[in-house]
Amino acid sequence: MQDEFRYNLVLALLVMSLGGLLLHFRIHPVFTGGDFRWVNLIPVVIGLVNVIIIPLLFLNKNTVTCAYLLTGLSVILGIITMSHLSIFKLGREITFFSILLKATLADSLILFGKFFIAKVIFDSYFPQKAQFNYKFPQTFRFLFPGWWLVHFIGIAIVYSLGVSIFS
Repeated sequence: MQDEFRYNLVLALLVMSLGGLLLHFRIHPVFTGGDFRWVNLIPVVIGLVNVIIIPLLFLNKNTVTCAYLLTGLSVILGIITMSHLSIFKLGREITFFSILLKATLADSLILFGKFFIAKVIFDSYFPQKAQFNYKFPQTFRFLFPGWWLVHFIGIAIVYSLGVSIFS
């Protein structure tokens, strides 16, 4: 029964990733008016990794940690880049309702859901690692919530610096 539950979670992750990939094909077309747009390949390639490679990695206990790391990294990068796109497109009209209805907040929340599905799959392989007692040092250990938060903040800072320097 445990394996069937895990396979269903991997299938859910695959379906969410496939939906995101198809959404990116629509929003960021690689060919526009006969022109090839290299920058639009980035979400497509990450989407293909999420659809093809990561589900396969989640099916093996020896590679599940790599799959969890790749999923977490793609979620972090996706949320940061979609937030940047929203801020850029909204311009000066940043209000509560524009963030709620016009920005990519809904897309980011769906993407964040993929992270939690990946965490449940990872925890199903290693239930002893899922034991969390909310002590300060454990929060920032490998693959615990603080560890992901530190990496999210770090990647967001590096991304922001890169955007401000190269813009």
